[in-house]
Amino acid sequence: MRKLIVPEPLKAEFQTVEALWTSSGQTRRVDALVLSWVKYEKQLRRLFSFFVFQHPKIDASTIDAVIAAFADNRNLYPETFIAGIKALGVTPLPKLLGNSYSAMWVEITRIKKYRNKLMHGQLTGQGISSAQLERDVLHIIAWIAAVASAADAAFGYDGLRRNTYVSAKASAKIHVQNYPFNTPAELKKWLSTLK
Repeated sequence: MRKLIVPEPLKAEFQTVEALWTSSGQTRRVDALVLSWVKYEKQLRRLFSFFVFQHPKIDASTIDAVIAAFADNRNLYPETFIAGIKALGVTPLPKLLGNSYSAMWVEITRIKKYRNKLMHGQLTGQGISSAQLERDVLHIIAWIAAVASAADAAFGYDGLRRNTYVSAKASAKIHVQNYPFNTPAELKKWLSTLK
């Protein structure tokens, strides 16, 4: 089995993946990939939320309604969060990651094609080998590490740390150029337009 190398800033987030990786479970590679994918999606959601939560009208009295706006929307995917970051006028991920974005995005897109089947317990029909699953976990980790490093340098938040709301409100600078909403209801409506 390939060695799992997790960069230091990702160690806490990937403890469970490492535990799966080194286990003797027959499904450890699929399980590690699925869990890594969840972490990929969670990072993008947290990063997008960080910018939304910076809105000056979002505070302790409105945060529950804002979270409900997210929770009520069943169509928020990684691509939605990437589009949302761009729509807010924040440095978009392709620019943030520079030259490495295209090559990494090709891998993420390829993995997504079979990830959807795996997440639903279906056969992929692609004959994906254990070695390929291992490589794909490493691709996901590389993406998360690149986004974390670039976002932390640019915005002071890596999308990995917990308590996103607290981090957003403690940020020294509001990074959003364009808020297309002012209330939780407007946020809910705007989220439904993101593609």
